[in-house]
Amino acid sequence: MNPLLPRLRLVRRITSEAIGVVFLRAPAGAGKSVLLGMVSQHLGRRLCSSRQPRMEDVEDGCLIWDVPSTARSARLSTQILDAAKYLLIACRPEQRISGMARRIMHEGAITFAAADMVFAEDELSALPAEQQRRLLDGYAGWPAFLPITAQRDDAACIDYLREVFLASFSPSQTAELSIWLEAPSADTAGDWKAFLPPPLTDAPERHADLLHLLSIATGERLTTDIAEGAVIEVAAALERAGRPLAAMDLLLDHGHEEHAAQILERAQGRELIYRSSVGAFRKIVMRFSQAMIATNETVLFAVARTLMKQGELSRTRHLVARHLGHDYLDPLKVLSRGSRFSFAARTFRLNLMISEDLTPSDAMITRFGEFMADYPLGDDGRWSGYYNAILEFEIRRRNFREAEAAATRALIYLHKGGGQPLLEFFIHLHQIVLRLMSGDVLLARRAARDARSRLEQVPHDALQEFRMLRLAEACLAYETGRPRDLLEFVQNEFETFAAAEIWPSLMQFALHYASQALGDHFAMTIRPGFLDGLWLHLSEGLQFHAMMEIRTAIAYQNANRWADAAATLTAVRMPLGRNWVESATDELTRLARRDEIAYAMAWLRDAVRLATPRPYLLRQIDALIANPKVTNRERVALQLWQSYTAYQRRDNAAVRTHLLSALEAATRLGCNGVLSEERIFLSPLLNNKRIRGFIDTSHDVRTALSIFAASINSPQARALHGGLSQREIQILQLVAAGLSNKRIAHTLSVSEVTVKFHLGNLFRKLGCSRRAEALRAATALNWL
Repeated sequence: MNPLLPRLRLVRRITSEAIGVVFLRAPAGAGKSVLLGMVSQHLGRRLCSSRQPRMEDVEDGCLIWDVPSTARSARLSTQILDAAKYLLIACRPEQRISGMARRIMHEGAITFAAADMVFAEDELSALPAEQQRRLLDGYAGWPAFLPITAQRDDAACIDYLREVFLASFSPSQTAELSIWLEAPSADTAGDWKAFLPPPLTDAPERHADLLHLLSIATGERLTTDIAEGAVIEVAAALERAGRPLAAMDLLLDHGHEEHAAQILERAQGRELIYRSSVGAFRKIVMRFSQAMIATNETVLFAVARTLMKQGELSRTRHLVARHLGHDYLDPLKVLSRGSRFSFAARTFRLNLMISEDLTPSDAMITRFGEFMADYPLGDDGRWSGYYNAILEFEIRRRNFREAEAAATRALIYLHKGGGQPLLEFFIHLHQIVLRLMSGDVLLARRAARDARSRLEQVPHDALQEFRMLRLAEACLAYETGRPRDLLEFVQNEFETFAAAEIWPSLMQFALHYASQALGDHFAMTIRPGFLDGLWLHLSEGLQFHAMMEIRTAIAYQNANRWADAAATLTAVRMPLGRNWVESATDELTRLARRDEIAYAMAWLRDAVRLATPRPYLLRQIDALIANPKVTNRERVALQLWQSYTAYQRRDNAAVRTHLLSALEAATRLGCNGVLSEERIFLSPLLNNKRIRGFIDTSHDVRTALSIFAASINSPQARALHGGLSQREIQILQLVAAGLSNKRIAHTLSVSEVTVKFHLGNLFRKLGCSRRAEALRAATALNWL
C-alpha cells in the first residue's frame, strides 16, 4: 500500500469498536493485510501472521491476527481466547475460523466487509486526477490495483488475477464467473460474487477495463481447470446456469459421453430443441456415437428430432425403425394400450405422425384419447405437446372448431408451465394457418400479432421460424390486395423454407398461396412444370403430390388452358375420378379429405366455365356448399360459381343474389384472395354494367372490389391493358428468362416462324428493334 495513502478514517472506525471480536472479511486484493498493519501500528501492538497464534502474540489482551491465505480453516485455542479480550482478525470469505462460537454468541462480533475496504474518492485526493479516475472507474476502487494506476500494466494485472485473485475459486465458481462475464449484470446471484469487488458487481457497466482483464484471466484459469481434470465439475456449473448444450459439448470433447447423455435426459431430451438454436442443438446431438443412440432412447429421439427439423423424414423413419423395430412405423401398434414401447417412444410417434401427413380416422383419434390417459397430470409440457398434435390433426381433418379448441388448450398448458415462447409461437402459427385456410382472415391477423410477439421473445436464433412468420404475414398482406411480399417470398425464400421441417398443414397452406401468387402475377408458360420451384425438397413420404397437381391444374384453368388442366387432373391418383365427380350430387356433401374436396372442386370448376353446363351442376354446387368440411373460403368460390352459371342462363336476379352474397362474405371474413383466384368467373360479371350497378350499392362489396382491383394489377394484367396479347406476354416472359427463339417455340409448341412473328409485333408495340431494348422498355412499364 502506498504510504502516502494512509487510511486513518477506516483505521479509527475499526479501533473504535467496543465489541471484542472484529473481522476484516474480504477477498484477495481488498488490502486486508496492509490495513491490519496500519491498525497494528496505530495501536502499537504486534501483528500475528502465522497459521496458529501463540500466547506471545497476545499483547495486553489484544490479538491482531492476519490469517494466511493458504489456510482453508483455522482454530483459536481456549488459552488464546481466555487471554485475548480484543480480537481483530483478517480473513477471506471462504476461510472458516472456529473456536469462537461461544465468545461471539455472548459478546457479539462485527465484520468489515469488502465494501468497507474499497477506496472512497476523498481518500485519493493525494493522487493525480488521472490515477484517481483509473482506480475508481477502471479498477472499481480495489486497493490491490493502486500500484499500477500510475503506469498501466495489463499483463501483470492478468497474472495477478489468475494466480492470486482466482486462486480460491473452485472450478465450478470459475465457470459461473465466466458465464457472468459474458453479460455482466448487477441482478445475478451466486456465492462467487463475494470474491469480487462490490462496485464491480453493483455496477459492472462502469468498470469495463477490469471486466476485460478479468475475462482474460478467468478464461485462462478455466482452461487450466479443465486440463487438470475438472471437466465434469465445470459441465455441472454450465448445466446449472441453463447451458446444457455447452455442458454436453464440453463433456463430449473430453470423452464423457455417458455424462453428456445424462444432461440431455435432465434437459428433457428432444424438447431441448425448442429452447435452443436448431443449429446448436444439431451440432451437439449429432456427435453422440451409434452405440449411445442404440442404447439410450433420449439420445435416439433427440437425433431423430434433429433429422425431422432438417426435413429428413425418410432418414428419421429409417433410424427409429432400425433401433425400435419396424412395427414402430405402425402408429396403431405403438399408441395402443399395453404397447411394448416406452411412454417417450409413444409420444415421439405422435409427433412423427404429423410429419408423415397421416390424417387420423375417428377410431385413431379415440385411440389418442386412450393414450392421453397415461399422461402425468402435472406435466404441463407434455399436455401442451399432445394438444399441439391434436391441433394439427384436426386441421387436416377440417374440423376447425376442434382445432381451435385444441390450440386454446395447448396455450393454457404452456402458460401453466411458465410459458415457452417458441412453442407458443407454433400454436399461434397453426391458428394463422387454420384461419386463413378456413377463410377467417380477420381472426388470422390477431393470431399473427400474437405469433410475432412470442417469437420476438425467443432468446436464441430462430431463422426458420421467422421465415415461417414472414410467409404467414405475406399471405395476410396478399388477402388485402398487396401481393408484393408474397411474390418476393416465393421467388427468394421458398426453397429454403421448404428444405426445413414443415408440417403438412403449413406446407399445404404455403403451396396454396404460392401457386396462386405465381399464377396471378406471372405469365404461365405452357408446360407441366411451371411450378417446378415449389417441388424442391419435398420429402417422398409427404402426400403433397396430388395437391401440387391440383394447384397446377387450377393455374392452367386461370390461364384459359382447360385441356391442359383436364389432362393434369386426369393424371392425379385419387380414389375419385372425373366420371365420379361429374355424376355425383348428394355424395359431394360427404367428402371429407382435403385432397378429395380440392379435386372435386377442380373438376366442377371445369364444368362451370362451359357455355351450357350440365343441368344438375347447381345441385352439385349446393351439395358442396352444404358439406361441413368445406371451408368459408371455398364457399365464397362456390357462390361465385353459382353467380356465373346463373349469368350463363341469363338469370340476372340469381346472378346478383349469389354475387352479392359472395362479395359480402369475402369482406366480412377478409378472404379477398379467393376473388383473385376466381377472376375468370368474377371479371365477366363485373364488366356487366347492370350487375355492377346493383352490387355497388353495398359498402362491403365496394371494399371487396377495391381490393380485387389491386390484387389483379399484376405485370401480366398491365401488359394486357397496355395492348399486348396473351401470346406476346408469354413470349416476353420467356425472352426475359433468356430463352432463344428455338427454345421458346419448343416451350409453346409452336413453330419458330410463329415466334418471330409475335416477337416482331412485340417489338413494334414497344417501339424497339432488339431484345435488350424490349426488356428495358417492358421493365420501365412494369410489365416484367
